[in-house]
Amino acid sequence: MRAYLLLALLCIAVVGRAQTPVPVPAKAIARLEQLVRKTQAVVVIGNTSGNLPVEARPKLNRVLVDASAEFLRQASHNPTREGYFKTLDASLARLNALATEVEDRQQLAEYFQDVLDIVGLESSDGRLTAFVENTPPQR
Repeated sequence: MRAYLLLALLCIAVVGRAQTPVPVPAKAIARLEQLVRKTQAVVVIGNTSGNLPVEARPKLNRVLVDASAEFLRQASHNPTREGYFKTLDASLARLNALATEVEDRQQLAEYFQDVLDIVGLESSDGRLTAFVENTPPQR
C-alpha cells in the first residue's frame, strides 16, 4: 500500500511540475518582441547563412517567426514548461525537412536555445540535441 501511495505522490509531483507556471524574466517579453521583429525582417540563425537552399529560406523564416510569436504569446499568458516544450517540439518538427545539414540544424538549435534562455528555461531536456543529431528525443 505504501508503495502505491509513494508512486501516486511521485506521479502527481511530476505532472504538477510540468504544469507549474514558469516565472517569466523581467525583460523577456520585450526581448521576444524584438526577436520576432528581427526574424520577420531576415532569417536570423547565427552569423552565417548555412547551406540552406534559397527556396527553403522563406519557409524556415516563417517557422521561426511563428515559433517566436508563439513563445511570446505563451510568455504573456501564464506560461508552463510543458507549453513551451510543445511549441518547441512543433517548431522542430516543421524544421526537420527544411534543415538537412548538421550545420544548419546547429544554428537553428542555437536560435531556439536563445529563445529558451529568454523565457527562463535552462534546458530543452534533450530536444535540441536530438534535433541536431536528427534522432527522436528521449522523453
